Amino acid sequence: MSRGPAGTRIQVPDELREVLLEFTISYLLEQPGDVIAYAADYFVRLREARTTSIIYDVAGAAETISPDESTISREEGT
Repeated sequence: MSRGPAGTRIQVPDELREVLLEFTISYLLEQPGDVIAYAADYFVRLREARTTSIIYDVAGAAETISPDESTISREEGT
């Protein structure tokens, strides 16, 4: 935790700490010449990986539900 303007405390979210730590480790291992270009590429790849993961999770969930179960679930919800 650190202090902001007028001594107010600023809480850094755990997810932000984790993402920045992973980025920092990757940067230190790769040691690229341009930190900004590397960061831009790193975060684009991270976003794409998360999007792909979400798509596969949704597709996997859709495959595990039979059409009959899907119809029943919709009818119960109404």
